[in-house]
Amino acid sequence: MVIGGLCWALTSPVLGAAYQVELEVPEDLRRLLEENLDLYRRRDDASLGEDQLQHLARTLPGEVRALLETEGHYAADLGVELDDSQVPPRFRLTVKPGEPTRVAEYSLVLQGAVLEDPAERQRVMTALDAAWPQKSGARFRHAAWEAAKRGALITLLADRYPGARVAASRATVDPAAGKVWLELTLDSGPAYQFGELEVVGLTRYPRHVVERLNPTRPGEPYAQARLLDFQARLRNSPYFATAVVSADPDSARDGRIPVRVTLQERRSKRLGLGLGMSTDAGPRASLEYRDIDLFDRAWRFSASLVGDARRQSLAGRLELPQSARGYRDSLNGRLERTDIANLITRTYTLGAQRARQRGRHETVLALDFTRERQEAGGTATTKLQALTGSHTWLLREVDDLLFPGSGYLLSLQLGGGARALLSDRDFLRGHGRVAWFRPVGSQGSLILRAELGAIWAESREGIPNDLLFRTGGDQSVRGYGYQTLGVSKGGAVVGGRYLTVASAEYVHWFQPRWGLALFMDAGDAADAPGDLDLKRGYGLGLRWKSPVGPLNLDAAHGEAAGGVRLHFSVSLGF
Repeated sequence: MVIGGLCWALTSPVLGAAYQVELEVPEDLRRLLEENLDLYRRRDDASLGEDQLQHLARTLPGEVRALLETEGHYAADLGVELDDSQVPPRFRLTVKPGEPTRVAEYSLVLQGAVLEDPAERQRVMTALDAAWPQKSGARFRHAAWEAAKRGALITLLADRYPGARVAASRATVDPAAGKVWLELTLDSGPAYQFGELEVVGLTRYPRHVVERLNPTRPGEPYAQARLLDFQARLRNSPYFATAVVSADPDSARDGRIPVRVTLQERRSKRLGLGLGMSTDAGPRASLEYRDIDLFDRAWRFSASLVGDARRQSLAGRLELPQSARGYRDSLNGRLERTDIANLITRTYTLGAQRARQRGRHETVLALDFTRERQEAGGTATTKLQALTGSHTWLLREVDDLLFPGSGYLLSLQLGGGARALLSDRDFLRGHGRVAWFRPVGSQGSLILRAELGAIWAESREGIPNDLLFRTGGDQSVRGYGYQTLGVSKGGAVVGGRYLTVASAEYVHWFQPRWGLALFMDAGDAADAPGDLDLKRGYGLGLRWKSPVGPLNLDAAHGEAAGGVRLHFSVSLGF
């Protein structure tokens, strides 16, 4: 065995085998031969006779050459020896593959309707050439050649030409020169446009629920991406259990392909009971009712009753079907009582929202009226109210929304209220959050978080605590109790006008779904930027990629609080 060179010479003894195999080959080709040669598949067959062994020896070079050619080796030097003087007999196979064959030139030729418009021909040729992987000088492999042909065909199939086909292809190899010349001819067939919408399986909900999610329009050029987008919108809709969108060129009429949607509707009503647990609030129970076809108009109504040791709430929400321009309008109401850090609040909220999502961008316009009663540390009750308008912008640029490994999440919000419009105080409120994910090596990941908030007003007095800032807890500053970092008032912790939170976490995934984390958090909320005194917490944690999202179990030491606090939570994103 030569470790420092390219080759390994290994004897493969198998107990009770008909023969043994000694293979000397560059390591990058070993698996290819061991998994595909008859020589390896039949070595456990003890019934093989002398004639059959000789037949294996005669056919072995042809088998090896055929396999090596798939990797671009057309001029390999082979040595095959059969030593039948010992028991069991031994095959010795020596392979010197030589330099791989490389692409000398490639030629892409178009036929069909794509040639009718010079600008369209140039567009397609530019796209094909840019995506072609087997360019001059590239190592030639059969798998790469086949993938290149498929990729070129998909370029036509996906955009305007769903009837495209490979008209001809040829790879001409010169083994002595180690070069190959590639030729591919694609026939685009006719150019197609989208036709009318055909819907199958829609019985409970009105047709406009489907039509408003449809990004295709009759007469527009065919594009497979539009169909996939349509299908994703339907599947993400609460109305349908399954949705399949298709467009068959064989059903085209005058060059227009009907867009066919096959649906299976969800049941409209559901009652659910939930149980949960977190270290922020302890055990939690919830009861939820949902009707996604209220008044037979596809209006979505939901109501929930949620209770834990710190928070009890009754909430309702009415959502209208998405509009033709992609807007989602909703009304909501909430009654809530909280008892956190010696601050008891009773909050009544009514609101309206308009949301719109385009790809990974989402915007939300909201108007909320909040009335609140506060009791801090047993002091007299304070009554507050505010009418707040806000605009939120969300960007989710990650590889996986449930288990992000790379990318970032960003949320920015700006809002405010005025005394002239039902608020006790004039104020402007800004809030931003970002989470950044990056892989580290093959088993590590780095997560950085930051959160900033500010309320510009003469004082926090007159602003509901629901709009002020507190921090601390499972998903903010670990090592401290839930929302215990803020402004001290009468033995309680109330919200401040400014917020700063930062976090750094490294996770080592020792198994695909299990990891160990090392983290440090820092944050505080105060009434003035100069009063922010970042409280630090750091510790170790266990991570599990559960079916419902990332599950986190952390042990954190808060420097200002002392001791070690356990934190349990599910999910990280927003």
